Amino acid sequence: MVHFCDGVLKNTFNQLNQMTEIISGIITAVVIIILALILSEYFSIKLFASTNLVAIAFIYVGFSLKGNSVSSIILEAGVALVFYFLALIGYKQNGSLIAYGIILHGVWDIFHHNGVLIKTDVPGYWPWFCLIVDIIDGVFFIFIFRNQKGEKSFQV
Repeated sequence: MVHFCDGVLKNTFNQLNQMTEIISGIITAVVIIILALILSEYFSIKLFASTNLVAIAFIYVGFSLKGNSVSSIILEAGVALVFYFLALIGYKQNGSLIAYGIILHGVWDIFHHNGVLIKTDVPGYWPWFCLIVDIIDGVFFIFIFRNQKGEKSFQV
């Protein structure tokens, strides 16, 4: 009976943690959207989105520097550079590339979940939290760039 209760409690705790990751991701994504809308008075939404993509890409470089192998650091830096160039090209040519890059980064997050495909040591909550943020914000930016049609800022 004790082993059964331990399993139930552990399962309940894991579900609670996953809900916390999801809710935290939703809240963070909404805060980023609100910031994008507020700052669009001062900067183009395209600049905000491309800066966001570069920032989230280089977070994994930081994770890789914490006790991971050199090959992990090289992999993370290489992928971050791919996202950097995607943001740069998207900024110069087509903002939708930035939005799709943010969503693609969400896929990259899942590759890190429990070290299944990518062995870089990241906090256990991070892949799902970041996936939620990336999907919501990526979809938001796709909507903005499709409706913007060359405008410098998004008006609410």
